Amino acid sequence: MHHYNLGTLCDKAAARWGQNVALRYADSQYTYERLAGIARRLAVVLMRKGCERGDVIAIAHNKHPLSYALMLAALHLGVPYVIIDAASPLVRTAKIMATARPRLLFYDDVCYEDAMRRLGEECGVPCLFLDEAALPESDAGQLEELHTRTRDVDGSTLAYIMFTSGSTGTPKGVAVTHQNILHFIQWGTRCFDVCESDIFANLSPMYFDNSVFDFYIALFSGASLAPVPRELLTSPYDLVAHVGSMACTVWFSVPSLLIYVMAMKAMQPRFLPALRSISFGGEGYPKAELKKLYDLFAPQARIVNVYGPTECTCICSAYPLKDADFAELEGLPPLGRLNQNFDYFIEGADGSRGTEGELVLAGPNVSAGYFNDPERTAAAFLTLNEPRRFMKRAYRTGDLVCEVDGKLYFQGRKDNQIKHMGYRIELEEIESGLMRLPGVSQAAAVYLRQTDAYGKIFGFVAYEGDEDDKTLLHRLGEILPSYMIPSRLNIMEALPKNANGKVDRQTLKSWAAR
Repeated sequence: MHHYNLGTLCDKAAARWGQNVALRYADSQYTYERLAGIARRLAVVLMRKGCERGDVIAIAHNKHPLSYALMLAALHLGVPYVIIDAASPLVRTAKIMATARPRLLFYDDVCYEDAMRRLGEECGVPCLFLDEAALPESDAGQLEELHTRTRDVDGSTLAYIMFTSGSTGTPKGVAVTHQNILHFIQWGTRCFDVCESDIFANLSPMYFDNSVFDFYIALFSGASLAPVPRELLTSPYDLVAHVGSMACTVWFSVPSLLIYVMAMKAMQPRFLPALRSISFGGEGYPKAELKKLYDLFAPQARIVNVYGPTECTCICSAYPLKDADFAELEGLPPLGRLNQNFDYFIEGADGSRGTEGELVLAGPNVSAGYFNDPERTAAAFLTLNEPRRFMKRAYRTGDLVCEVDGKLYFQGRKDNQIKHMGYRIELEEIESGLMRLPGVSQAAAVYLRQTDAYGKIFGFVAYEGDEDDKTLLHRLGEILPSYMIPSRLNIMEALPKNANGKVDRQTLKSWAAR
Protein backbone atom coordinates (compact mmCIF):
# COMPACT_ATOMS: atom_id res chain seq x y z
CA MET A 1 0.00 0.00 0.00
CA HIS A 2 1.15 3.51 -0.79
CA HIS A 3 1.12 5.46 2.46
CA TYR A 4 -0.02 9.01 1.90
CA ASN A 5 -0.33 9.83 5.61
CA LEU A 6 1.40 8.84 8.82
CA GLY A 7 -1.66 7.20 10.35
CA THR A 8 -1.78 4.40 7.76
CA LEU A 9 2.00 3.95 8.03
CA CYS A 10 1.66 3.70 11.81
CA ASP A 11 -1.01 1.02 11.42
CA LYS A 12 1.31 -0.91 9.11
CA ALA A 13 4.10 -0.73 11.71
CA ALA A 14 1.76 -2.03 14.45
CA ALA A 15 0.57 -4.90 12.23
CA ARG A 16 4.04 -5.88 11.01
CA TRP A 17 6.00 -5.48 14.24
CA GLY A 18 3.25 -5.85 16.83
CA GLN A 19 5.28 -7.89 19.33
CA ASN A 20 8.45 -5.85 18.91
CA VAL A 21 9.28 -3.46 21.73
CA ALA A 22 8.44 0.11 20.72
CA LEU A 23 9.27 1.94 23.97
CA ARG A 24 11.96 0.70 26.37
CA TYR A 25 12.19 2.00 29.92
CA ALA A 26 14.39 0.77 32.75
CA ASP A 27 11.38 -0.82 34.48
CA SER A 28 8.86 -1.45 31.68
CA GLN A 29 8.37 -2.04 27.97
CA TYR A 30 5.61 -1.20 25.51
CA THR A 31 5.19 -3.27 22.36
CA TYR A 32 4.01 -1.76 19.08
CA GLU A 33 0.69 -3.52 19.58
CA ARG A 34 0.22 -2.16 23.09
CA LEU A 35 1.24 1.38 22.08
CA ALA A 36 -1.16 1.25 19.12
CA GLY A 37 -3.96 0.15 21.43
CA ILE A 38 -3.37 3.10 23.76
CA ALA A 39 -3.19 5.43 20.74
CA ARG A 40 -6.61 4.19 19.57
CA ARG A 41 -8.13 4.91 23.00
CA LEU A 42 -6.57 8.37 23.01
CA ALA A 43 -7.92 9.00 19.52
CA VAL A 44 -11.38 8.25 20.91
CA VAL A 45 -10.75 10.86 23.62
CA LEU A 46 -9.83 13.42 20.97
CA MET A 47 -12.93 12.59 18.93
CA ARG A 48 -15.18 12.83 22.02
CA LYS A 49 -13.64 16.23 22.79
CA GLY A 50 -14.67 17.42 19.33
CA CYS A 51 -11.24 17.52 17.69
CA GLU A 52 -11.47 17.77 13.92
CA ARG A 53 -8.79 17.59 11.25
CA GLY A 54 -6.66 20.73 11.50
CA ASP A 55 -7.45 21.38 15.17
CA VAL A 56 -4.27 21.68 17.27
CA ILE A 57 -3.50 20.01 20.58
CA ALA A 58 -0.65 20.88 22.96
CA ILE A 59 1.32 18.21 24.85
CA ALA A 60 3.53 18.93 27.87
CA HIS A 61 5.67 15.90 27.03
CA ASN A 62 8.00 14.50 29.68
CA LYS A 63 8.62 11.21 27.84
CA HIS A 64 5.86 9.19 29.49
CA PRO A 65 4.40 6.41 27.30
CA LEU A 66 1.00 8.04 26.91
CA SER A 67 2.52 11.20 25.42
CA TYR A 68 4.12 9.16 22.63
CA ALA A 69 0.81 7.36 22.11
CA LEU A 70 -1.01 10.70 21.99
CA MET A 71 1.30 11.86 19.19
CA LEU A 72 0.30 8.76 17.22
CA ALA A 73 -3.39 9.32 17.98
CA ALA A 74 -3.21 12.89 16.72
CA LEU A 75 -1.47 11.77 13.52
CA HIS A 76 -4.30 9.32 12.81
CA LEU A 77 -6.89 12.09 13.02
CA GLY A 78 -4.97 14.78 11.16
CA VAL A 79 -4.77 16.79 14.39
CA PRO A 80 -1.42 18.68 14.54
CA TYR A 81 0.34 18.51 17.89
CA VAL A 82 2.65 21.06 19.45
CA ILE A 83 4.95 19.85 22.22
CA ILE A 84 5.72 22.35 24.98
CA ASP A 85 8.34 22.38 27.69
CA ALA A 86 6.50 22.07 30.99
CA ALA A 87 9.53 23.52 32.80
CA SER A 88 9.75 26.62 30.60
CA PRO A 89 8.53 29.96 32.02
CA LEU A 90 4.78 30.21 31.59
CA VAL A 91 5.05 33.70 30.11
CA ARG A 92 6.96 32.27 27.11
CA THR A 93 4.84 29.13 26.83
CA ALA A 94 1.74 31.33 26.80
CA LYS A 95 3.09 33.01 23.65
CA ILE A 96 3.42 29.61 22.02
CA MET A 97 -0.14 28.75 23.03
CA ALA A 98 -1.40 32.08 21.68
CA THR A 99 0.13 31.34 18.28
CA ALA A 100 -0.78 27.64 18.11
CA ARG A 101 -4.33 28.14 19.51
CA PRO A 102 -4.68 24.55 20.72
CA ARG A 103 -8.07 23.07 21.45
CA LEU A 104 -6.74 20.94 24.34
CA LEU A 105 -3.67 20.86 26.60
CA PHE A 106 -2.37 17.49 27.83
CA TYR A 107 0.35 16.79 30.39
CA ASP A 108 1.93 13.52 31.53
CA ASP A 109 3.74 14.37 34.78
CA VAL A 110 1.97 15.29 38.03
CA CYS A 111 5.01 17.37 39.01
CA TYR A 112 3.85 19.96 36.49
CA GLU A 113 0.14 19.79 37.29
CA ASP A 114 -0.15 23.22 38.94
CA ALA A 115 1.85 24.95 36.21
CA MET A 116 -0.11 23.31 33.40
CA ARG A 117 -3.46 24.08 34.98
CA ARG A 118 -2.41 27.73 35.38
CA LEU A 119 -1.32 27.76 31.75
CA GLY A 120 -4.60 26.24 30.64
CA GLU A 121 -6.63 28.75 32.64
CA GLU A 122 -4.59 31.69 31.37
CA CYS A 123 -4.99 30.58 27.75
CA GLY A 124 -8.59 29.39 28.06
CA VAL A 125 -7.68 25.82 27.07
CA PRO A 126 -9.02 22.68 28.84
CA CYS A 127 -6.20 20.83 30.61
CA LEU A 128 -6.15 17.01 30.81
CA PHE A 129 -3.82 14.62 32.63
CA LEU A 130 -2.73 11.56 30.66
CA ASP A 131 -3.79 8.58 32.78
CA GLU A 132 -4.06 5.17 31.14
CA ALA A 133 -6.49 3.89 33.77
CA ALA A 134 -8.92 6.69 32.91
CA LEU A 135 -8.94 6.08 29.16
CA PRO A 136 -12.22 4.85 27.64
CA GLU A 137 -12.34 1.57 25.76
CA SER A 138 -13.10 1.95 22.07
CA ASP A 139 -16.14 0.21 20.58
CA ALA A 140 -16.58 -1.02 17.00
CA GLY A 141 -18.36 2.14 15.88
CA GLN A 142 -15.63 4.39 17.20
CA LEU A 143 -12.92 2.27 15.61
CA GLU A 144 -14.74 2.46 12.27
CA GLU A 145 -14.99 6.24 12.59
CA LEU A 146 -11.27 6.38 13.45
CA HIS A 147 -10.45 4.26 10.40
CA THR A 148 -12.52 6.53 8.16
CA ARG A 149 -10.96 9.69 9.55
CA THR A 150 -7.45 8.26 9.22
CA ARG A 151 -8.11 7.35 5.59
CA ASP A 152 -9.26 10.93 4.88
CA VAL A 153 -6.03 12.60 6.08
CA ASP A 154 -4.08 13.81 3.04
CA GLY A 155 -0.33 14.30 2.79
CA SER A 156 -0.46 18.09 3.02
CA THR A 157 -2.20 17.97 6.41
CA LEU A 158 -0.05 19.32 9.25
CA ALA A 159 1.50 16.68 11.51
CA TYR A 160 3.18 18.87 14.13
CA ILE A 161 4.20 22.44 14.92
CA MET A 162 7.72 22.88 16.30
CA PHE A 163 8.53 26.23 17.91
CA THR A 164 11.89 27.96 17.57
CA SER A 165 13.21 31.27 18.88
CA GLY A 166 11.83 34.42 17.24
CA SER A 167 13.54 37.80 16.76
CA THR A 168 10.42 39.71 17.85
CA GLY A 169 10.34 37.93 21.22
CA THR A 170 7.54 35.65 19.99
CA PRO A 171 8.62 32.09 19.10
CA LYS A 172 7.99 30.89 15.54
CA GLY A 173 5.94 27.74 14.97
CA VAL A 174 7.28 25.64 12.11
CA ALA A 175 4.38 23.75 10.53
CA VAL A 176 5.47 20.31 9.24
CA THR A 177 3.21 18.14 7.09
CA HIS A 178 2.61 14.40 6.83
CA GLN A 179 4.25 14.45 3.40
CA ASN A 180 7.36 16.17 4.80
CA ILE A 181 7.80 13.40 7.37
CA LEU A 182 6.98 10.51 5.03
CA HIS A 183 9.85 11.62 2.81
CA PHE A 184 12.07 12.03 5.89
CA ILE A 185 11.30 8.53 7.21
CA GLN A 186 12.02 6.91 3.86
CA TRP A 187 15.38 8.69 3.58
CA GLY A 188 16.37 8.31 7.25
CA THR A 189 15.76 4.57 7.55
CA ARG A 190 17.84 3.96 4.42
CA CYS A 191 20.62 6.44 5.23
CA PHE A 192 21.17 5.07 8.74
CA ASP A 193 20.57 1.40 7.82
CA VAL A 194 17.87 1.12 10.47
CA CYS A 195 16.52 -2.33 11.26
CA GLU A 196 14.07 -3.68 13.82
CA SER A 197 16.86 -4.72 16.20
CA ASP A 198 18.01 -1.09 16.62
CA ILE A 199 17.42 0.79 19.86
CA PHE A 200 17.43 4.58 19.65
CA ALA A 201 18.57 6.62 22.66
CA ASN A 202 15.92 9.35 22.87
CA LEU A 203 18.25 11.96 24.37
CA SER A 204 16.69 15.18 23.09
CA PRO A 205 13.65 16.75 24.76
CA MET A 206 10.54 16.18 22.69
CA TYR A 207 10.00 19.92 22.12
CA PHE A 208 13.41 20.07 20.42
CA ASP A 209 13.78 19.37 16.69
CA ASN A 210 16.36 16.58 17.07
CA SER A 211 13.69 14.41 18.70
CA VAL A 212 11.92 14.16 15.32
CA PHE A 213 14.68 11.80 14.16
CA ASP A 214 14.36 9.59 17.25
CA PHE A 215 10.58 9.31 17.23
CA TYR A 216 9.81 8.97 13.53
CA ILE A 217 12.78 6.93 12.35
CA ALA A 218 12.59 4.49 15.27
CA LEU A 219 8.85 3.96 15.66
CA PHE A 220 8.03 3.76 11.94
CA SER A 221 10.73 1.20 11.13
CA GLY A 222 10.15 -1.53 13.75
CA ALA A 223 13.02 -0.33 15.98
CA SER A 224 12.81 0.60 19.67
CA LEU A 225 12.90 4.00 21.33
CA ALA A 226 14.58 4.29 24.75
CA PRO A 227 13.45 7.58 26.36
CA VAL A 228 16.19 9.21 28.42
CA PRO A 229 14.94 11.14 31.49
CA ARG A 230 15.67 14.86 31.59
CA GLU A 231 17.60 14.69 34.86
CA LEU A 232 20.21 12.32 33.42
CA LEU A 233 21.41 14.92 30.91
CA THR A 234 23.26 16.77 33.68
CA SER A 235 24.77 13.60 35.17
CA PRO A 236 27.22 12.27 32.55
CA TYR A 237 28.17 8.98 34.23
CA ASP A 238 24.56 8.09 34.99
CA LEU A 239 23.56 9.10 31.46
CA VAL A 240 26.12 6.87 29.76
CA ALA A 241 25.38 4.02 32.16
CA HIS A 242 21.67 4.30 31.34
CA VAL A 243 22.22 4.35 27.57
CA GLY A 244 24.56 1.38 27.92
CA SER A 245 22.16 -0.61 30.11
CA MET A 246 19.39 -0.06 27.54
CA ALA A 247 21.73 -1.55 24.88
CA CYS A 248 21.19 1.46 22.63
CA THR A 249 22.60 1.18 19.12
CA VAL A 250 21.86 4.72 17.85
CA TRP A 251 22.87 7.98 19.54
CA PHE A 252 21.78 11.37 18.17
CA SER A 253 22.35 14.55 20.17
CA VAL A 254 23.71 18.07 20.00
CA PRO A 255 27.52 18.34 20.01
CA SER A 256 27.35 20.17 23.35
CA LEU A 257 26.19 17.00 25.10
CA LEU A 258 28.87 14.87 23.49
CA ILE A 259 31.58 17.40 24.32
CA TYR A 260 30.33 17.50 27.92
CA VAL A 261 30.33 13.73 28.48
CA MET A 262 33.68 13.43 26.69
CA ALA A 263 35.21 16.17 28.87
CA MET A 264 34.03 14.27 31.95
CA LYS A 265 35.59 11.08 30.50
CA ALA A 266 32.24 9.36 30.92
CA MET A 267 31.76 8.28 27.32
CA GLN A 268 33.83 5.17 26.76
CA PRO A 269 33.28 2.31 24.26
CA ARG A 270 33.33 -0.27 27.06
CA PHE A 271 30.25 1.37 28.60
CA LEU A 272 28.39 1.48 25.26
CA PRO A 273 29.21 -1.84 23.57
CA ALA A 274 26.06 -1.96 21.41
CA LEU A 275 26.47 1.52 19.93
CA ARG A 276 26.87 1.38 16.14
CA SER A 277 25.94 4.94 15.13
CA ILE A 278 26.75 8.30 16.74
CA SER A 279 25.22 11.32 15.03
CA PHE A 280 25.26 14.94 16.06
CA GLY A 281 23.67 18.12 14.78
CA GLY A 282 22.11 21.41 15.77
CA GLU A 283 25.41 23.27 16.11
CA GLY A 284 29.02 23.03 15.00
CA TYR A 285 31.35 20.38 16.42
CA PRO A 286 34.95 21.71 16.18
CA LYS A 287 37.20 19.08 14.64
CA ALA A 288 39.81 19.41 17.39
CA GLU A 289 37.16 18.22 19.88
CA LEU A 290 35.48 15.83 17.48
CA LYS A 291 38.69 13.89 16.89
CA LYS A 292 38.66 12.76 20.53
CA LEU A 293 35.25 11.15 19.99
CA TYR A 294 36.24 9.79 16.59
CA ASP A 295 39.42 8.16 17.86
CA LEU A 296 37.49 6.40 20.62
CA PHE A 297 34.45 5.19 18.69
CA ALA A 298 35.35 4.98 14.99
CA PRO A 299 36.42 1.32 15.33
CA GLN A 300 32.90 0.30 16.42
CA ALA A 301 30.48 3.04 15.28
CA ARG A 302 29.82 5.28 12.31
CA ILE A 303 30.28 8.93 13.31
CA VAL A 304 27.95 11.21 11.36
CA ASN A 305 27.67 15.00 11.14
CA VAL A 306 24.09 15.97 10.25
CA TYR A 307 22.63 19.30 9.23
CA GLY A 308 19.12 20.62 8.85
CA PRO A 309 16.93 23.52 9.97
CA THR A 310 13.64 22.84 11.71
CA GLU A 311 11.92 24.39 8.68
CA CYS A 312 13.15 21.50 6.51
CA THR A 313 12.09 18.51 8.66
CA CYS A 314 14.99 17.91 11.00
CA ILE A 315 17.85 16.63 8.80
CA CYS A 316 18.90 17.64 5.29
CA SER A 317 22.34 16.07 5.06
CA ALA A 318 24.31 13.33 6.80
CA TYR A 319 28.08 13.16 6.41
CA PRO A 320 29.92 10.07 7.73
CA LEU A 321 33.35 11.10 8.95
CA LYS A 322 36.55 9.47 7.73
CA ASP A 323 40.19 9.51 8.81
CA ALA A 324 40.97 11.98 6.02
CA ASP A 325 38.62 14.56 7.54
CA PHE A 326 41.11 14.98 10.39
CA ALA A 327 44.19 15.64 8.28
CA GLU A 328 43.95 19.15 9.69
CA LEU A 329 42.02 20.10 12.82
CA GLU A 330 40.91 23.65 12.12
CA GLY A 331 37.24 24.52 11.76
CA LEU A 332 34.20 22.28 11.46
CA PRO A 333 33.58 19.01 9.62
CA PRO A 334 31.80 19.17 6.24
CA LEU A 335 28.02 19.20 6.02
CA GLY A 336 28.53 16.94 3.03
CA ARG A 337 25.95 16.56 0.27
CA LEU A 338 22.25 17.16 0.78
CA ASN A 339 19.96 14.16 0.78
CA GLN A 340 18.16 13.19 -2.38
CA ASN A 341 14.94 14.96 -1.45
CA PHE A 342 16.55 18.39 -1.61
CA ASP A 343 17.40 20.83 -4.33
CA TYR A 344 19.38 23.93 -3.38
CA PHE A 345 21.33 26.93 -4.50
CA ILE A 346 23.75 29.31 -2.80
CA GLU A 347 22.93 33.00 -3.03
CA GLY A 348 25.52 35.74 -2.59
CA ALA A 349 24.92 39.08 -0.88
CA ASP A 350 24.26 40.69 -4.30
CA GLY A 351 21.64 38.06 -5.23
CA SER A 352 23.92 36.17 -7.59
CA ARG A 353 24.23 32.41 -7.36
CA GLY A 354 27.56 30.71 -6.85
CA THR A 355 29.59 28.65 -4.41
CA GLU A 356 29.55 31.01 -1.40
CA GLY A 357 26.67 32.69 0.38
CA GLU A 358 23.30 31.86 1.92
CA LEU A 359 21.98 28.33 1.47
CA VAL A 360 18.47 28.17 0.01
CA LEU A 361 16.79 24.76 0.25
CA ALA A 362 13.96 23.49 -1.93
CA GLY A 363 11.94 20.31 -2.24
CA PRO A 364 9.31 18.14 -0.55
CA ASN A 365 10.92 18.30 2.91
CA VAL A 366 10.50 22.08 3.12
CA SER A 367 7.75 22.75 5.65
CA ALA A 368 4.47 24.59 5.07
CA GLY A 369 5.70 27.76 6.83
CA TYR A 370 5.27 29.45 10.19
CA PHE A 371 1.91 28.61 11.73
CA ASN A 372 -0.52 31.55 11.94
CA ASP A 373 2.29 33.90 10.92
CA PRO A 374 1.98 34.85 7.23
CA GLU A 375 4.35 37.82 7.52
CA ARG A 376 7.34 35.84 8.79
CA THR A 377 6.44 32.99 6.42
CA ALA A 378 6.61 35.35 3.43
CA ALA A 379 10.00 36.64 4.59
CA ALA A 380 11.65 33.21 4.83
CA PHE A 381 9.77 30.97 2.36
CA LEU A 382 9.39 31.44 -1.37
CA THR A 383 8.08 29.71 -4.47
CA LEU A 384 10.64 29.40 -7.26
CA ASN A 385 9.57 30.01 -10.85
CA GLU A 386 12.67 29.33 -12.94
CA PRO A 387 12.15 26.44 -15.41
CA ARG A 388 14.35 23.86 -13.63
CA ARG A 389 12.73 24.57 -10.26
CA PHE A 390 9.29 25.70 -11.39
CA MET A 391 6.89 26.12 -8.43
CA LYS A 392 9.23 24.42 -5.96
CA ARG A 393 8.79 25.45 -2.34
CA ALA A 394 12.03 26.92 -0.94
CA TYR A 395 13.38 28.18 2.38
CA ARG A 396 16.05 30.79 3.03
CA THR A 397 18.10 29.14 5.79
CA GLY A 398 20.16 32.17 6.87
CA ASP A 399 23.13 29.76 6.98
CA LEU A 400 26.22 30.89 5.12
CA VAL A 401 28.00 28.05 3.35
CA CYS A 402 30.65 27.42 0.73
CA GLU A 403 30.72 24.53 -1.71
CA VAL A 404 33.95 22.73 -2.53
CA ASP A 405 34.00 19.64 -4.78
CA GLY A 406 30.28 19.14 -4.23
CA LYS A 407 30.51 19.26 -0.43
CA LEU A 408 28.96 22.03 1.66
CA TYR A 409 30.83 23.67 4.52
CA PHE A 410 29.19 25.84 7.17
CA GLN A 411 30.61 29.38 7.37
CA GLY A 412 28.32 31.16 9.86
CA ARG A 413 24.99 32.94 10.08
CA LYS A 414 23.59 35.76 7.98
CA ASP A 415 21.46 37.24 10.77
CA ASN A 416 21.60 37.75 14.52
CA GLN A 417 20.77 34.13 15.23
CA ILE A 418 23.13 31.87 17.15
CA LYS A 419 23.38 28.18 17.95
CA HIS A 420 23.90 27.69 21.69
CA MET A 421 23.64 24.33 23.48
CA GLY A 422 22.11 23.02 20.25
CA TYR A 423 19.24 25.53 20.29
CA ARG A 424 18.61 28.12 17.60
CA ILE A 425 18.34 31.40 19.48
CA GLU A 426 17.49 34.84 18.17
CA LEU A 427 19.46 37.30 20.29
CA GLU A 428 16.56 39.69 19.83
CA GLU A 429 14.34 37.37 21.88
CA ILE A 430 16.79 37.65 24.78
CA GLU A 431 16.83 41.42 24.36
CA SER A 432 13.03 41.47 24.32
CA GLY A 433 13.02 39.53 27.59
CA LEU A 434 15.51 41.94 29.19
CA MET A 435 13.37 44.88 28.12
CA ARG A 436 10.45 43.43 30.06
CA LEU A 437 12.33 43.80 33.34
CA PRO A 438 11.13 46.89 35.29
CA GLY A 439 13.68 49.70 35.18
CA VAL A 440 15.42 48.53 31.99
CA SER A 441 15.37 51.17 29.25
CA GLN A 442 17.84 49.60 26.80
CA ALA A 443 19.06 46.05 26.30
CA ALA A 444 21.46 44.14 24.08
CA ALA A 445 22.75 40.58 23.93
CA VAL A 446 25.91 39.37 22.23
CA TYR A 447 27.42 35.95 21.75
CA LEU A 448 31.11 35.36 22.24
CA ARG A 449 32.77 32.08 21.39
CA GLN A 450 35.24 31.26 24.15
CA THR A 451 36.84 28.32 22.35
CA ASP A 452 36.06 26.35 19.21
CA ALA A 453 33.75 24.19 21.30
CA TYR A 454 32.14 26.63 23.71
CA GLY A 455 30.49 30.04 23.72
CA LYS A 456 28.69 32.36 26.13
CA ILE A 457 25.81 34.83 25.93
CA PHE A 458 26.44 38.23 27.48
CA GLY A 459 23.67 40.67 28.33
CA PHE A 460 23.88 44.46 28.63
CA VAL A 461 21.17 46.73 30.05
CA ALA A 462 20.68 50.40 30.76
CA TYR A 463 18.99 50.11 34.14
CA GLU A 464 17.60 52.50 36.72
CA GLY A 465 16.86 50.45 39.77
CA ASP A 466 18.27 48.99 42.94
CA GLU A 467 18.58 45.31 42.04
CA ASP A 468 21.90 43.69 41.17
CA ASP A 469 22.75 41.60 38.12
CA LYS A 470 22.06 38.26 39.82
CA THR A 471 18.56 39.35 40.83
CA LEU A 472 17.82 40.62 37.33
CA LEU A 473 19.00 37.34 35.80
CA HIS A 474 16.78 35.44 38.23
CA ARG A 475 13.83 37.57 37.10
CA LEU A 476 14.76 36.93 33.47
CA GLY A 477 14.51 33.21 34.23
CA GLU A 478 10.79 33.76 34.80
CA ILE A 479 10.49 35.01 31.20
CA LEU A 480 12.97 32.94 29.18
CA PRO A 481 14.07 29.27 29.27
CA SER A 482 17.36 28.48 30.98
CA TYR A 483 19.33 28.03 27.76
CA MET A 484 18.65 31.68 26.83
CA ILE A 485 19.84 33.20 30.11
CA PRO A 486 23.11 35.18 29.68
CA SER A 487 26.19 33.94 31.51
CA ARG A 488 26.76 37.48 32.68
CA LEU A 489 24.65 40.63 32.82
CA ASN A 490 26.34 44.02 32.66
CA ILE A 491 24.40 46.95 34.16
CA MET A 492 25.16 50.37 32.64
CA GLU A 493 23.76 53.89 32.58
CA ALA A 494 23.50 53.81 28.78
CA LEU A 495 24.55 51.42 26.02
CA PRO A 496 27.23 52.60 23.57
CA LYS A 497 26.08 53.80 20.13
CA ASN A 498 27.76 53.76 16.74
CA ALA A 499 27.77 56.55 14.18
CA ASN A 500 24.30 55.57 12.99
CA GLY A 501 22.88 55.88 16.48
CA LYS A 502 22.44 52.13 16.83
CA VAL A 503 23.73 50.02 19.71
CA ASP A 504 27.42 49.41 19.07
CA ARG A 505 27.55 45.61 19.29
CA GLN A 506 31.21 45.43 18.33
CA THR A 507 32.12 47.54 21.36
CA LEU A 508 29.93 45.35 23.55
CA LYS A 509 31.68 42.23 22.20
CA SER A 510 35.08 43.74 23.03
CA TRP A 511 33.88 44.50 26.57
CA ALA A 512 32.53 40.96 26.94
CA ALA A 513 35.91 39.56 25.90
CA ARG A 514 37.77 41.32 28.71
